[in-house]
Amino acid sequence: MTWRFIDTDKIDGYYSAALFESIAKHVGSGEVDDTILFWRAKTPAVYLGYHQYVEDEIHEDYCAASGIQVVRRVLGGGCGFCDEDQILFSVIASEGGGSVPTDIQGGYSRVLGGLINTLRMLGFNGKLEPTRNAVYSQGRKISGNAQGRFEGAVLVNGSFLLDFGFDEMDRVLKNPTMNLAEGVECARDGMITLSELLDGAGYDIDHVKGVLKRGFEDALEIEARRSVLTDSEIELAQRLSEKHRSREWIYRMDDKRRRRRNKPQVH
Repeated sequence: MTWRFIDTDKIDGYYSAALFESIAKHVGSGEVDDTILFWRAKTPAVYLGYHQYVEDEIHEDYCAASGIQVVRRVLGGGCGFCDEDQILFSVIASEGGGSVPTDIQGGYSRVLGGLINTLRMLGFNGKLEPTRNAVYSQGRKISGNAQGRFEGAVLVNGSFLLDFGFDEMDRVLKNPTMNLAEGVECARDGMITLSELLDGAGYDIDHVKGVLKRGFEDALEIEARRSVLTDSEIELAQRLSEKHRSREWIYRMDDKRRRRRNKPQVH
């Protein structure tokens, strides 16, 4: 089976969320082939889960003062701090097409097998942690992930940590250890990066991307051919990016809760 492979490299965080939403709509409608998308965050960003509250998760004043984007995904899951030192990915398949299982845990297991393959090809161990839908190496998290299904498509998104600004994450997130193993007191103790696995030996990002691509191809039993976005995907992503930049979208859950709290009580 043949998929598309698209690597945008560094792009704006709001546009990235709009882009994988746009691709999903096109995959779900059958207009384009199933797709593996790679990107990196051009500007540091916090990706917030669809159902999460900004005020519960993020130090908003620090983000505003530091130019860190707050991006609400169309996918569920927890929030994560991202910068250019991570390869971010979205595996987007037609729902029921056979490549990604229809059940949520099966979907994670199949797709995240690509990360485990990647680590093995790079010379390290990798293990799926099903409770947190994450991939661990040497007992620490190297990939956090989220999943969503809408309009005929299934998306599994995640990160592969090349390096990481642990201190910055502590300043950005109110609960930086929430999605890590129980008992971990600071993120640095619960997460690991490729740089640390390599013990400072360095890496070539294009090589790592190539290995990650092969890892997904083997896990999904597909061939992913390098491709480009269609004009329709780009046009829709540009329109959707306005939504993703809007206060109404970013604070949609916070505003709903605020309205519930302020609603007059009927006795």
